[in-house]
Amino acid sequence: MPLRLQRRAFLRGTGALLPLPLLNLMERPARAAEAERPPLRFVTLFKPNGVHPPSWNVSGGTENDFRMSPLMKPFERHRDDVLILDNMGDWGFSSHASSTRRFLSGHHENKRSASTDQLIADRIQGDTPHRSLELTTEGLFPNQVGCSYISYDATGAPIPRESDPQLIFDRLFRSPHADPRRRAELTSVLDRVRDDAKSLARRAGSEDRRTLDEYLEVVRTSEKRLANIAATPPRHDLATFERPGSGGTLDDQVEAMLELVELALWTDQTRCITYMLGNSNSRMIFDFLGIREQHHYLSHFFRNFSRSNLESLLKISLWHMEKFDSLLTRLKSRREGDRTLLDNTVVLYGSGMGHSDNHTVTRIPVVLAGGKDHLKTGRYVRYAENQELGRLHLSLLQMFGIDLDSFARSKEPLPGLDGSDYEPYREPAFESWVKVEGNVITVRGRIRMSDDLDEARVFLVDVDDRPPVRVEVGFGDFHRFNLAYHCGTAVTLTGTGDTGDRKVIRKVTKIESLFGKAPGTLNG
Repeated sequence: MPLRLQRRAFLRGTGALLPLPLLNLMERPARAAEAERPPLRFVTLFKPNGVHPPSWNVSGGTENDFRMSPLMKPFERHRDDVLILDNMGDWGFSSHASSTRRFLSGHHENKRSASTDQLIADRIQGDTPHRSLELTTEGLFPNQVGCSYISYDATGAPIPRESDPQLIFDRLFRSPHADPRRRAELTSVLDRVRDDAKSLARRAGSEDRRTLDEYLEVVRTSEKRLANIAATPPRHDLATFERPGSGGTLDDQVEAMLELVELALWTDQTRCITYMLGNSNSRMIFDFLGIREQHHYLSHFFRNFSRSNLESLLKISLWHMEKFDSLLTRLKSRREGDRTLLDNTVVLYGSGMGHSDNHTVTRIPVVLAGGKDHLKTGRYVRYAENQELGRLHLSLLQMFGIDLDSFARSKEPLPGLDGSDYEPYREPAFESWVKVEGNVITVRGRIRMSDDLDEARVFLVDVDDRPPVRVEVGFGDFHRFNLAYHCGTAVTLTGTGDTGDRKVIRKVTKIESLFGKAPGTLNG
């Protein structure tokens, strides 16, 4: 009689249970077609502190033939698996706490409902042991606790995050022990289920044996990685610090966490995971990248400008993108029949604000990946007008079979995710010009930030058939006139400065948007 296993099957040993990935020999319910279809999962990776827009924004090309930006280079090999969205956000500005609430709740004032991930978790939990996982890399920020959460329950209250990979591994794959001191007493979970694994392998087919061997090797690798982190000696003399840092680097910790995300999804321990790479005003110091300043300080690259500060900020942003690349690579490496784990997972990567210094809510970084049956990837979609995140969330909820009439302030789902029609961005026609009266310069044109990293505090107003007008102002004008907010749009700007052949505005007196909404009229 052929061996058949339940879908929820385990390897058993003394005091140990190890969940198994999907194998061919697992029994099939009567509705075989539905049972064989792997579940759709949802994963979110949150990036703190916004971006340096000229390094993030896609420039040039079309929806299907575009040039990826410098900060997207780390995941360019996944180009066919991602959908880059542009003009996402709102017509306003954001505190750090608002940016975290907005990311999965659509709007910072949506404080009395569950976040998108939690609504999805309720829908897709099935018989998984864990309804959802909420993970983080950084501890609480007590001065503004709201900066530390992106997941909220049905009452709008924040859901605690977990940051210790070993505790998460114990929770997922080992007998639970509340006291961390007992972890050292645990033998390897693989050692304790070895006999059961050998017995199963003898009865399995060749394809299942390969899958089982691959799975057990990944579990062993995870155990070794976690053991290495714990075994790495602190970099400081323990006697000189009250609470020394844990062993291993931040990069080691995050890679261990991403490996757990991969394993948790692959073994169907959970189908919904959110992971914060840092709090929304992250104070982490990336010393393993050779950086000595806090991320939050560096994110204010206009007011704290130096070439070295900006380069450090871009190193951190590139590292964030490398972790996104690592997650996609892991999910693509796991097969589920004729598909990959990524094909059966909708991944959302992004931040809650755009320009990291001025906290704009325009052009928020948003990238979707995977979801083969629901997303048409390999595209860059820039909408004609700014789209509230609530529309994206409404679309995500509908992908997972959740029928809501509205979410946050949005009543219509976001078009174009599956290749359906949407209104793409096309710059309206306008006449550009420059007028000089005494030392007063008035210019009409498209305002943008300089691409030159040595000129990160310089704005340029493009004018047809002549050099752009430079805008070199102090932080007061930058902040008061919200220059970063208007970037990428046509404006009429007036100020005083150098009126020679090389026109430079050094003091702004007025700025008006030709087509956009005034900042603050729809505060996001």
